[in-house]
Amino acid sequence: MINMGMKSYSSRLTASINGKGVLDIDTVKGCALGTSAHQNGGCYGLCYANKIATRYGYRFNESVSREVTKGDRVHIENTVKRYNGSWFRIGTMGDPCHNWELTLEVCEWLRKIKTPVIVTKHWNPLSDLHLQRLARYGAVVNTSISALDTLPERIYRLNQFKRIKKANIKSVLRVVSAKFGQTSWGQRLSSIQDRLLKNEPIIDNPLRIAASDKRVESGDILIENRKIKGLDGDISVAKHNAYVGPCNICPDQCGVDFKKIRIGGYKMAKKVQTDISPGEYGYKAAHQIDMFTDTIEFEYVKSVIGSGYEEAVAKLAIEDKVAYRAARKNMQIHSAIILKINAEFSGFFTFQVNHKAKEFCLLQSAMDLDKKDKNIYSQMVGKIIEQNTFGYPMIMTVSTKHDLECPKVFKAIGFETYLILSGFEYMVYGKLEDVRMKRLAHATMTNAWTTTRSDWLKMKKEWNAKIEAAGEKYNIPNPKFASRDGCWQGSNGYSNVVLTERIIENGKVKTNKGKSFNGNASVLDPVACEVILRFFMPTEGRRVYNPFGGGVQFGFVSGSYGYDYIASEIRQNQCDANNAICQDLDGAKWIKSDSSIYEPDGMFDLCFSCPPYYKVEKYVDYENVIPEGELNSIPTYNEFRDTLFAGYKIAIDKLNGNRFFVIMTGDSRDKNGAYYGCEAEHELFFKEQGLHIHNKIVYLECEFTRLAHAKRTLDYRKFPKREQKIIVAYKGDMSTIKDNFPPIGRL
Repeated sequence: MINMGMKSYSSRLTASINGKGVLDIDTVKGCALGTSAHQNGGCYGLCYANKIATRYGYRFNESVSREVTKGDRVHIENTVKRYNGSWFRIGTMGDPCHNWELTLEVCEWLRKIKTPVIVTKHWNPLSDLHLQRLARYGAVVNTSISALDTLPERIYRLNQFKRIKKANIKSVLRVVSAKFGQTSWGQRLSSIQDRLLKNEPIIDNPLRIAASDKRVESGDILIENRKIKGLDGDISVAKHNAYVGPCNICPDQCGVDFKKIRIGGYKMAKKVQTDISPGEYGYKAAHQIDMFTDTIEFEYVKSVIGSGYEEAVAKLAIEDKVAYRAARKNMQIHSAIILKINAEFSGFFTFQVNHKAKEFCLLQSAMDLDKKDKNIYSQMVGKIIEQNTFGYPMIMTVSTKHDLECPKVFKAIGFETYLILSGFEYMVYGKLEDVRMKRLAHATMTNAWTTTRSDWLKMKKEWNAKIEAAGEKYNIPNPKFASRDGCWQGSNGYSNVVLTERIIENGKVKTNKGKSFNGNASVLDPVACEVILRFFMPTEGRRVYNPFGGGVQFGFVSGSYGYDYIASEIRQNQCDANNAICQDLDGAKWIKSDSSIYEPDGMFDLCFSCPPYYKVEKYVDYENVIPEGELNSIPTYNEFRDTLFAGYKIAIDKLNGNRFFVIMTGDSRDKNGAYYGCEAEHELFFKEQGLHIHNKIVYLECEFTRLAHAKRTLDYRKFPKREQKIIVAYKGDMSTIKDNFPPIGRL
């Protein structure tokens, strides 16, 4: 709003020495943003520059940028050179933040003569580029702040003060201080002010306030009962060692002379102007949140429902949007930490303790949109951590796009990320192994297990590295495929599809077939092994039996978890290789035996097997001998099937009640191209044995080579197979599963 009868400031840049002996070169006169934010007299209703401008008839609510003309340039330079001090100030009668570009141009121009000092409240922030330039110019930035500022203003200005400091610029916190009375309002602001004055470096700048001000009359602010020489009004002095004299002999020097004089809290000693003694300040800068601990309260409520905060939580949750679920009654049954700032509801964080799953779940959180602060939010999380007296892992899902519920905030507190998925990070305060089950659950979730997802591949790589290291330690070459080189019997394996090349040699075209990758042998996925083991081993379970042992993977994973693993395997070379790889893992053992008749000792808590496809691979023992009874050497499919089922029957008898039997299998085609029906026959077999078919899982592999095969098979209407089936059968009463197996917890 334009003040009628008032005049605007001149748009010509000037350099003048004010009444306190400071050389002022204000690039901007007036403060439109400050007077707009605080319309009754500017900041705190007490802006001294506004008062002076009004006295002389200038519109302080207009911000006028003051450009330098060619004619004034020499005059200003000469004025700066003649000035007795080592610095000049920008920001006495207006905030330079209204035109940072002009302000930086003046700093660059005059910095070779004197040091520029900028005084600002940062209504407009400095850009990163501005900071880079100020650092080059050697400028000193004074950030004006007061306990009388609003909380958002204090938080913002403290952040700017620290941001400037991090940019290697001399950054000073200019605290407009006051002596506050013993009223509740005065005591609260006094405590805030004490926190502000603990920053470094600071200048203690006492507040000018009239005796007629309502805050003085009410006793909220106390003023000096004596007049101070050089001041034309009343002043409130919080600390009597704060300097209030002429600027030319002030020990603070607006922060320019750091090296010889420590900023903040100095007093003049008697009448000797040059004798300076240190005051009581100079503490290390506190965390921003510590400055306001007296105004911040955290209240624990066992349940939001019944706490009296139901409506407030619901409204804030809806406003926050991300935390909208906290508005639901079924989410308000949970416990919460309630945040109050200045005794007003300002935020919440709900959480749940799941004793059955032994986990502590952080749920929804929000802060008042006008009071958001990462440090206060982090302190609220800290209060929740204090509630976890059980030692449970604490889990939290955060958004990479949220300003508070974000990975950076939680990592700073001590949370670790265990999964990144769809723009969210799943984090834990505790050990990563405590949330391994959740990671596996997220990798599966449905009965279609896509093994080409990034986290699955990452876990697979980790397991394979462990197996490779164990093989290298005990001189077992190629441990993932140990004893199985050359087992592939087909002509169109992976390598032959991908790596076959044709070259011209001696004028003729020659075909070089692809290099064999382990004979194109299939190999069990260790992540699938881990998922099966973790999901289908009962809480009190210890023993695993594999009636057709094969490769090392399931035994290695089982042994790594400390389980006893017994496998029946017909080939001695496979047994020797696997036992060597797993010799550091107690309890993992392969026994050479005919699986169709072998009967292991004792009872088991999980049976698993991954038998080979019929007539797809060929397995040999030492000296290339095929052991009698080796599955793929059996003449007919029916005999192959019956041999498998004979081994399964023994395993079923050895399986404890209320336990799972898991088969990972796949179908193959006969010489005419028809499927044998192996998967379906497995299901029928288990049903005939009295087991329940509990899950039918599709294990999806990479489709790349299958696409290459499709070019050759689709004319025959055969779609290449990229999946295996995992048939999960259950022996016992299915209603007891939830009681006998460990809970997954919150996902």
